[in-house]
Amino acid sequence: MFGERYWERRPARLRSRLPVGIDRIHALTVQACAPFRAGTRFWVMPDVRFLAGDGWLRAPGGKLPEPTDRTLDDYLDRLDSELAGQGYLLTLRQPLLLDYALWSAVRDAVDGLWRQVGWPNLPVVAEILIGDRFTQHVGATEEPTHAALTWVLRGRMDVRLWDEGNGPPPASVADPEQDLEGVRTLRAEAGELLYWPSHQRHVDTHGERCVALRLRIPVDRRLPFTELRDLLADLVHGRQGHDETVPYFPFGPGTRVEEPGGVLPHLTTLGQELRTVLDGEQLRRTLRIRWAALRSAAGLEPIPEPRAGVVLTPETRVRRTGEIVRMPDGHRQEVWAVNGHVFTLPRAAGNRVLEALPREGETSVREVCAALGAGGSGGGNGNDRTVLALLDKLYRLRGIDVLEVPAE
Repeated sequence: MFGERYWERRPARLRSRLPVGIDRIHALTVQACAPFRAGTRFWVMPDVRFLAGDGWLRAPGGKLPEPTDRTLDDYLDRLDSELAGQGYLLTLRQPLLLDYALWSAVRDAVDGLWRQVGWPNLPVVAEILIGDRFTQHVGATEEPTHAALTWVLRGRMDVRLWDEGNGPPPASVADPEQDLEGVRTLRAEAGELLYWPSHQRHVDTHGERCVALRLRIPVDRRLPFTELRDLLADLVHGRQGHDETVPYFPFGPGTRVEEPGGVLPHLTTLGQELRTVLDGEQLRRTLRIRWAALRSAAGLEPIPEPRAGVVLTPETRVRRTGEIVRMPDGHRQEVWAVNGHVFTLPRAAGNRVLEALPREGETSVREVCAALGAGGSGGGNGNDRTVLALLDKLYRLRGIDVLEVPAE
């Protein structure tokens, strides 16, 4: 098994079924790049970067794919003519949120692995890489904290790997297949999967018209503490009324360290607020909800938007298709998470809902209403409306499919 042989032990190159196709990748790339044609955008997802030669082009403009590029080859042909043979790399970070079908296919591809090695407790970073004769050194300069899965969808990729602390490999080595002491090179062709553990630095070399999908999985044990620190800061900030003023310590008469207006009373108050948050139920509930959402998304966050609802009638036939993650939320409630989206239900009602929506087979809205104690008239009473609202939510979150509507 992959988890026993390789996970956090050693790098590997394996044959693998590709989770996505080039045509879907090209359509997604055009969509993700559209807002960036006017210039670089910050703090948004997906994030798009174009590198050529020695640097990052902050305003790539027409060098990004456009709707007039009917295929990926059309786009790459255009780049070849515009860049006159210069190497380049287009990187899309977290693009899967734009396409549920791709997001779901990638989630299915890693579901079995997570069941072997454990589910990620922080979001996985998904990247689409489109490169041509370009060497990327970011993985050599950043401290390694993530394991990586890289599917080569087209072309060839060479990855040079070495353990943290061993120092970078010499840049003068001409043979990319030559292994040096402490350095290993993996070469993958289309249809192969590269893996390396979180303790290794890396340098990527993209061959001609190389396309790859990479997942970076957070493994370093320090990362959850950073997330928890940020969550605690948000909760304390909320208790203070989300005051947007900059928290300078007081200065002036009466503000010596031990005086009432000094630094020590302010720090003491802050410590009391933090202790209240740590002892309170809000933190525990926030962590439960956060885990349920991340688990149901298989770590692939951010998540796609819900789809549009449909009209449900008593005769509408439905089938449960998505995994529903359930977690207790107090004595009577429970959290339901579907494809990264979270809502709550009474626990007793949740049991009946799952019984009425079997994992295999199909049923009708009328039968679901009857099983849940509603009248089954499709909107004639309050219970019916409650059941219809729940079924509509499950459909929009892709937890169930309506058989009259083609599945995505």
